[in-house]
Amino acid sequence: MQQYYPLSFFEKFIHVDLQQASTERKHPDEQFYTQAVKDIINEKNKILECISQYLYDLRKEKQIEWFIQQSQRQVVTLMNSVAKKLPTESLIDDAKPTVKNTWSNLYKILYLHLAELLTHLEQKFERYLDIDCKVPPSYLLKAQAKFREDVGLLKAGFLSSGVDEQLQNVVFMPFLELTKSIHTSSPITYQQLHYLTEMNKRLFQLLDVSGEQAVFPQKLHDLLLFINFNNVHYFEYWCIMITEDLTTFPTFREKLERLMFLQKKISQATQKPAFVFNSQRPPLQHKMQSWLAEEIVYHKEINATSGGAHLPEELSRWKNFKVQTNFSVPQIGHILKLLLDSGIYVNKNRAEILDFFSYFFTSVKQDSISPSSLRNNFYNDNAAVSKSVRDLLMKLVNQSHKGLNVVAWLIADCFLQQF
Repeated sequence: MQQYYPLSFFEKFIHVDLQQASTERKHPDEQFYTQAVKDIINEKNKILECISQYLYDLRKEKQIEWFIQQSQRQVVTLMNSVAKKLPTESLIDDAKPTVKNTWSNLYKILYLHLAELLTHLEQKFERYLDIDCKVPPSYLLKAQAKFREDVGLLKAGFLSSGVDEQLQNVVFMPFLELTKSIHTSSPITYQQLHYLTEMNKRLFQLLDVSGEQAVFPQKLHDLLLFINFNNVHYFEYWCIMITEDLTTFPTFREKLERLMFLQKKISQATQKPAFVFNSQRPPLQHKMQSWLAEEIVYHKEINATSGGAHLPEELSRWKNFKVQTNFSVPQIGHILKLLLDSGIYVNKNRAEILDFFSYFFTSVKQDSISPSSLRNNFYNDNAAVSKSVRDLLMKLVNQSHKGLNVVAWLIADCFLQQF
């Protein structure tokens, strides 16, 4: 089949005819202007009529895809060339000019009809479009105006919802970078603009439905994971946030439990299909999973290397902790003697055992037990104390029997119900 180049007229008209005529004359004469507008409209209508038939004759998906994407890129390139001749306010305004005989008005009419061709491709052949194609200047200018306004509103909402300034800067950085782009030389693609538009919408939705201020930052992190916000600055922020969070857990076990919980939560998180901030980078979920897996291995190895030794912060946790009991000091001393004499406690150094219990236990009458007081009661035989301890032990025995009886009754009851 013979190749079809639908935009050859527009390429010649923009780069040769219009360029030459605007250089020679300050204003277009009425005949040139009228004929140019007529030719632009006729050529646009001709292309719209011919494209569908040409694609029907092609039939093969790969050929159709190539043609649509090639046409899409050519139209955007031509729109960009025309946009360089127009002021930004003219590109944002979709109304056709009413005054004739100016080059600016002719360029505006030309731009609008090229935009109609692009809209036709976008609406009729969406699944064939090149998402990595740069957006036309008017798309970018309209997005810039919207994002400038929306970012201000979102920042105010985030500030009142407890989102720290650093996270705000990371989240809004892509929007601010887009607003600073020059519309005729911007690298912003369809994919990037679509992503930021969707992200902008979901950030507003999050503000509308969020409840307590305390949970909003976490909901924001969940949203960024859902929409695959794999921005390198956000990933760095997240790693630092988790590292700082781990410092609040005093023991190796608690740190590992926290890391494994996060690993489970992120692995089970839902993601928006085929949606990504930067298609050149790995998905955010994969980066987080990899980082957490490495942290878990690291903490396990550190714990194994230290032989299970306690970290200083682990020991400081118990500095002011005491086990509160209803025992008197003589009863504690007598119970410890029974446990050591019977071999239930196997520590050889009894002095250390007594010092440990005096430091970490309280009696019914004393918030603080001196080591010497506990030591004296440990070695002192007192019949009344012995009897009171036996009574306490008998209560424990009876309580144990009572528990066993209840369990036995429940088992028997369940067993009998099956017959």
